[in-house]
Amino acid sequence: MNEKIIQIIPAPSNLMYAYDGGTAQPVACLALVELADGDREIRAMGLTNGEIFEEQPGAILFFESDAN
Repeated sequence: MNEKIIQIIPAPSNLMYAYDGGTAQPVACLALVELADGDREIRAMGLTNGEIFEEQPGAILFFESDAN
């Protein structure tokens, strides 16, 4: 697996991720990743155990609305 992070930007403050039945967590940043075949994709990154930034594969991404 030869992938390379090209760029990282902060995620929108209301972009969240959750796994089935889990608690919603904020997405920390978005990473532009170049794949081994040269294609590029954007991946959501979040904190795992409050200390490690990791990709969150299989998570549901959604925008949290301000219902005020």
